[in-house]
Amino acid sequence: MLTSLSEEAVRPAREDDRKRIAELAYLETHVHNHPGWLSPLDSVGKRGFAVLEENGRIKAALALVPENRHTAWVRLFAVAASLSPQKAWEELWPAAVEQVKEKGVRWIAAMPFENWFNEMISTRGFSPYQQVEMLVWKPQPLPEARKAKGYKMRNITTEDLEAITKIDALAFGEFWHTKKEILAEALKHSVWARVVEDPATKQLLGFQISTPSPLGGHLARIAVHPKAQRRGLGYWLVHDVLTFFSHQNAERVTLNTQGNNAVALGLYKRLGFQPTEEQFQVLVHSLDGSTPPSGDNM
Repeated sequence: MLTSLSEEAVRPAREDDRKRIAELAYLETHVHNHPGWLSPLDSVGKRGFAVLEENGRIKAALALVPENRHTAWVRLFAVAASLSPQKAWEELWPAAVEQVKEKGVRWIAAMPFENWFNEMISTRGFSPYQQVEMLVWKPQPLPEARKAKGYKMRNITTEDLEAITKIDALAFGEFWHTKKEILAEALKHSVWARVVEDPATKQLLGFQISTPSPLGGHLARIAVHPKAQRRGLGYWLVHDVLTFFSHQNAERVTLNTQGNNAVALGLYKRLGFQPTEEQFQVLVHSLDGSTPPSGDNM
């Protein structure tokens, strides 16, 4: 898509752009960088990643990265100082959206960390959706383990990825669930990852993946199959995480959860997690006019 200036063009990002995009993301002031288990730069060359190039220089980049079939996240938006963020967004947004829309994406989500980005997208079709809260657990006596009777807990293996991906989709719903490739990457970075299964049928019913953090650990993902909820599996999994990190002398264990998920919040608080001041608003732009479901887990 050519702009009004012949020397300037919006185009898909290519692999050979990676270094220049990285420089833009790390050196410029107007940068929204929302990494997950995969770096936004891992999406260079894929659908939904567009750049604005002028006279051979990349002036702006926008990465809309699908987390699942229907939801893509704004993982990177970076703009050179010589260009206004508003102009860059207006140039890049249509091209990036067109690419992900072809893949069936219905919702574009963003979690603004800075006011300038929040103000800009709030006037460009993004509306408040949910609040994400960070909770923290610090060393303290743990309550009773309360192992769920009739079930077995063991370490996750790569052979479990297909099954835990299905549990994740059922527990989190269309908006919040994540795809197999991302869960596989999370597993690579984990220090403690466990599943609960029915020993009689070998069916997996819940899982958690925890990663290291500078002061201890982070409960990165936990899900329980809807048909197995309210049986104490979530409590057992979280208790197991805290027991592991306690043995590692962790100074703190963190997790993120939806602020409206009363069931999960109640569970975490029973196990000693406390709210922090870190709260982030999730904004959503609907491409088809629909409202994404909440996808409350546990």
